[in-house]
Formats: sequence, C-alpha cells, structure tokens
Amino acid sequence: MDSGQFLAGLRQRTANIVQTLRLRRREPWNWCLQTASLALLPFGLLTHHAALLALAALGFVAGCLALPLPPMEHTELRRLLPGVERLIGLECAWLARPLDRRKKRQLALLVLGAPLTAWLLWRQDTAPVGLAVMVAYLLHVRRQNAEDGIDP
Repeated sequence: MDSGQFLAGLRQRTANIVQTLRLRRREPWNWCLQTASLALLPFGLLTHHAALLALAALGFVAGCLALPLPPMEHTELRRLLPGVERLIGLECAWLARPLDRRKKRQLALLVLGAPLTAWLLWRQDTAPVGLAVMVAYLLHVRRQNAEDGIDP
C-alpha cells in the first residue's frame, strides 16, 4: 500500500467519523448531554475543581456515543423537546450557512475567545469576561434595534 492510498483512506475514515459525530450532535439526548457538560466547564475552571472538569470532559465524550435511551418524546422531558429541537435546528442552520464575512468573524471570535476565556477563568479574573459579555450583549441589542428600525 503506497502513501497516497493510505492518506486517502485516512481522510475518508476521518470524514466518516466527523459525519457520525455531527449526526450524533443532532440527537436530542446527545445535544442536551454535551450542552450541559459544556455548561459545567466554566465553573470547573473558575473553582479549579478537578471533579467538575472531569465530569464536563466525560459528559462531552459520552455525548459523542450512541446513547441507549428511549426517545425523548416518551419520557418526562418531552416538554423540553420543542425547544431542544429548535436549538438543534439553529445550530444546524449555522453550520450549513456558507462561509461569509459574518461567519468568519464569528469563528475567529470563537477560536480566539474560547481559550482566552478559559485562561481568564482559570486565573479567576472574571472582570474581563464580564466586560466581554456585556459588550457582546450591547452589540446584540444595537443590531436588533437596527433590524427593528430603531435609530441608534
């Protein structure tokens, strides 16, 4: 087997794994588990609590697996299902959107902002994180006002 075939096979296997993970992320149980795990991460970083960090990592990885759970509509959490499906739809729509300037800017903020936020939380320096959240919210309100025809 030459290196070209090996690389092509490796690329194909990687593409298959990524596709499987994307499909699993669209399942309501997996999405809820991964989102809840990511919600634990800031608290674990801020408090340096190893158990919270491990729980966040394990929950996220478990959300990548096929979960042997009944469909959410057959459980007590069925009232959450419409909201979860709406959020999954928004995420899928964002992923399917073409790579325009706005999406590139959002990706750059995510790639730069997530590690910086994690580092600031680890150092327990919450003031810059709070300021960034406030600025992001004010920009959101400004954009929403412009869309609604309100002159800033």
